[in-house]
Amino acid sequence: MADRKKIKQRIIDALRMKGFKLTTQRMEIIDILANEVDHPSAQFLLNKVRQRMPRVSASTIYYTLGLLKREGLIKELEFYNMENRYDSWMIDHIDLICEQCGTIENYERDLSGIPAKIENETGFKAHKLRYEYYGTCRKCGQKKV
Repeated sequence: MADRKKIKQRIIDALRMKGFKLTTQRMEIIDILANEVDHPSAQFLLNKVRQRMPRVSASTIYYTLGLLKREGLIKELEFYNMENRYDSWMIDHIDLICEQCGTIENYERDLSGIPAKIENETGFKAHKLRYEYYGTCRKCGQKKV
């Protein structure tokens, strides 16, 4: 499991190094992103930040997410059938996406050999990776039909 304190510190250090301001709103957003393991949506972040800062705007959330994404500090998981979600765990992993309840869970195993194997077989060199499995989570799978 990812060390959430290290994730937060990695993001803060990168922003400082690049000269970005660390406003209280940004720090709150970073804290939530680093600590939420269920890949929060922008709406979830807005609701969560507003619990502590009622006047924060949606544009602040979206601007900060865009900044973090552009700087390569988070990943945006885009979907056609649900809200986009955000992931602060930048190590290669498989996202397990439940099509029934929408939860997203990280499956963290050593995936380092996969890109090299594909490159050897096809000549295709990947610069970014996104592994996703779609299906039913354990909780939804145990529900009676």
